[in-house]
Amino acid sequence: MANREPIPAGTNTRESLAAVAYFALYLAFSFWSPGSEMRNYLTLVAVPLLLVVLLRKGDPIHRRPAPVLASFGLRRGNLKTGVAAAVVLGLLLGLFQLTQRSAGPELWELIRTGKALYLFPLAAIFGLLTAGFTEEFFFRGFLQTRVEQLAGSPWIAVLVVTVAFGLYHVPFAYLNPHWPTVGDFPAALRLGMVEGGLGGLILGAAYVLWKRNLLACIVLHGMIDAVPIMTMIKFGGSGGG
Repeated sequence: MANREPIPAGTNTRESLAAVAYFALYLAFSFWSPGSEMRNYLTLVAVPLLLVVLLRKGDPIHRRPAPVLASFGLRRGNLKTGVAAAVVLGLLLGLFQLTQRSAGPELWELIRTGKALYLFPLAAIFGLLTAGFTEEFFFRGFLQTRVEQLAGSPWIAVLVVTVAFGLYHVPFAYLNPHWPTVGDFPAALRLGMVEGGLGGLILGAAYVLWKRNLLACIVLHGMIDAVPIMTMIKFGGSGGG
């Protein structure tokens, strides 16, 4: 399938290699100290932005704020692409999760009592502002775009970053005491690669199909995380990621 949208101007091989190297370092560091939502704004947002600006030092046009943000998928004229579809898909995936998670019966009770009417939107907004923003900014906006520049194919980039997104969740599953896989590396690896990988595949494909509109992926990610976050708010637990 042909690329639906050209790679943003200014993206280069040096920038792409730096993105891959930074992910490898970040992943190794995560096994020593898993990230927090606040720290993710530094490690997954601020540092990638700074890297791009520094690596474009000799390109005064494309190191300006607008081209830099456009290279992540935040550009004028494209911020509405896919947003409505993201809301619909997010709702469908949320309903699907209700039938899959062990807390499903309790969550269905929230729906029957009407509490989900305010808990789901609040959880979705919280998810959008935390992992939805930071993880999409890094994995889709930064890493996937740069891997595509190296691979020459958006779909190869989707597959590579799907694996990366799954691996990213393994340290959390292994080290977080609230996760059922804490201390069990094979189980943590399976959980991270299955749940994280599936989410990464959906979000990566959406990024390509929705013309690299990062905002739509942020909305979708926040809505995917809303059900786990509702579980965390109402019943305790690890929440989403």
